[in-house]
Amino acid sequence: MFDKHDMKIHTYLENPRIQTDPIVTTNPTKMNIIIPIIPEPVRNIMDFTLLVAGTSLNALLTLIIISNSSMYTSTNCYIVSLALSNLTILLEPLQQIIRWIFDIDLMMNLDYIFLVSFGTSILTIIILNIEAYVVICQKNWHLHKSLVKISTAIKGILFIWIMCIMVTAMELNLYDHYEKEIVHDIYVSSTVMFLIFPCFIFIMLDCFILYDLIISKLIIGTWPNKDIERFVSLVGITIGFFLTMIPYRIVRAIDLLISATSCCSDTTIEIVYTMVKMYPMILPIIYFITSEEFRQALQTMLRC
Repeated sequence: MFDKHDMKIHTYLENPRIQTDPIVTTNPTKMNIIIPIIPEPVRNIMDFTLLVAGTSLNALLTLIIISNSSMYTSTNCYIVSLALSNLTILLEPLQQIIRWIFDIDLMMNLDYIFLVSFGTSILTIIILNIEAYVVICQKNWHLHKSLVKISTAIKGILFIWIMCIMVTAMELNLYDHYEKEIVHDIYVSSTVMFLIFPCFIFIMLDCFILYDLIISKLIIGTWPNKDIERFVSLVGITIGFFLTMIPYRIVRAIDLLISATSCCSDTTIEIVYTMVKMYPMILPIIYFITSEEFRQALQTMLRC
């Protein structure tokens, strides 16, 4: 049903024990398999570095937000959700490191892990954009106070995770019951849905926010500091996500659309796949650079 070239997304094919029929394979990952091009020692060191750095930065980010009551805001709730999504991504390098050091294969279903992480991240960033638009441009809206409540943020986060878990399970179930060409169409359609509409929302809301900030600058003579900080932080997180997480989905979708010509080499796929594992480091760094509140909380923690 799937040939070797068609099954190369996320799990490294160290031992070619994957059957041609994904339903009878002993590996729980049926679609997300890549053919390794980077030498194994180099790849192991890269995975170890990404795992340690990503886990440390996201754990520090979450710890600082949780331990400072002044940072209990709806925005930081969504940031914590993104950090948890990042830790989900790091399950893949964790699997590789355990296999390298202890020679134990955890047999994770990385199809499920990566699709859930991708969906929760992009939907959370969409909500962050909507919240920023309401806070900056709709200060007098009657639903303003309700949208920025922590309880509302927690409900939104739970809804996002539950929906992504269910939708991903249904999508992977379809992969088991359709022919290769239909599976490719499903994956490409999912990619388009999670790229076209979010990009439209990001561009539209950011343009509205930027316009409102420019008008405020003309009226009061200076940039509103808190609004500018929120906007810059949001743009940085969005750009970081699109530069690291999106290229892989685009490359893989193009490769499946015109699989007969093999437009994307194994090297290209592995490079953009490695970029996905770099995103867990990008988010905390961007938030540290753009958020003065986070920097002050970190300095207070270091002094204590």
